[in-house]
Amino acid sequence: MLYDRIRRNSLLVRSGALCYEVFVPSGIASRLRHAPESERRNPLTLYTIYYIDGGLGGGHLTPKLVGFLDPLDREFFEAFTTVPGVGFMKALKCLVQPLNEIAQAIERGDTAFLTGLPGVGTKTAERIVTELRGKMAKFALSRSEEPLSIESEPASELKTEALQVLDQLEYSRAEAQRIVADIFARHKGLKSVEEFLRKVFEQRQNRESGVGSRESV
Repeated sequence: MLYDRIRRNSLLVRSGALCYEVFVPSGIASRLRHAPESERRNPLTLYTIYYIDGGLGGGHLTPKLVGFLDPLDREFFEAFTTVPGVGFMKALKCLVQPLNEIAQAIERGDTAFLTGLPGVGTKTAERIVTELRGKMAKFALSRSEEPLSIESEPASELKTEALQVLDQLEYSRAEAQRIVADIFARHKGLKSVEEFLRKVFEQRQNRESGVGSRESV
């Protein structure tokens, strides 16, 4: 099994002749991105949840996989997403505190702690406590120390991901490194690879139309 691509919240996993996109918490993606090459190409088992994304009332239905490196993390996530209003993608972004601390907050009814998680408002926090209180003791006792997700991606990781995307687009390594250095030097506030690619495209368009002819990409 090989990782063809590691993005902020997903892996492209190759197994034989098939490729699967597996959504993961951003902290797991970061850990794998910085792992030694030997570990990235011979990864640990991914414990996955298969779900259907989309509305049953006529929307586009898409099968998706969410993966974890620990079966206990998978079990917590599966319970967490049973709460109405806590979808899979929102839940992935919520896990910026260690799972045992989140579980402890649920058990003591600490909605103030829960509203500190990204995307969790007061009503959602109250629903989480109502639905899960009394069911979290197992997770509250776990020894998890690191959060599964990270709130903001460090610039170094964003640059690494940008290089991977340009490599996928068949840019040479030297050209990709030059583009990344140039774009990040010009635009300090980039927060995602999508924003980076938009800036690359805009500069390419400007150059081809003769606007800002002194700029190069």
